[in-house]
Amino acid sequence: MNRISDYDTIIDSYEDEITLKGSRFIGILIPCASEEEIPLRLEAVSKRYPNATHYCYAAVFNGSERKEKSSDNGEPSGTAGKPILFMLKGSELSDVICVIVRYFGGTLLGTGGLVHAYTEGSRIVLEKAVKHTRTACAVYRFTLDYGYYSVFESKCRDLMARNPQCDYSDKVDVKAWIRIADEDEFVRRITDLTERHAMLKPGKDEYIDDAFPLKK
Repeated sequence: MNRISDYDTIIDSYEDEITLKGSRFIGILIPCASEEEIPLRLEAVSKRYPNATHYCYAAVFNGSERKEKSSDNGEPSGTAGKPILFMLKGSELSDVICVIVRYFGGTLLGTGGLVHAYTEGSRIVLEKAVKHTRTACAVYRFTLDYGYYSVFESKCRDLMARNPQCDYSDKVDVKAWIRIADEDEFVRRITDLTERHAMLKPGKDEYIDDAFPLKK
């Protein structure tokens, strides 16, 4: 079974620009969760910056299969989308699109000049980005007596990616998010601590944004 894995993304948008030989290159970095969202992001950029000469972009997605998309949007082949994608991959961000808007300034830059311009346009906006980690978690549901729950809460907190979800009645029904890297240790530890009373029911893996420890 293929498991999900941690990755970095952004939750805000970022902009910056450079001017080379009269041409403006405006770098825009935007959250983009899927390939289907690309047209919407490009439409929003074109409304913000209308009548530009080019809207070149690259996008990277972290799905069951990692996907990449890029476009030169009329620039010579390989001079825009490819360098943007190179910089985006180097940032190790996923679920993002980087759009470089160009307003032509009257001077041709040549192949090397264009590659440099789109590389720099990407670099300056990527340097502004604040990364947020999406932590891959195994999900478990189980029911504990109150005595075992107190042991679970004190001894397993370091393995959890976030506070557990609990329903309290005569017993405690727990939903716990465990970092996949810690899953085997969690199963071993809770099984031993509860003397095998915890009947663990694994669920579908989930992502937790910016994982935080159980509160003390």
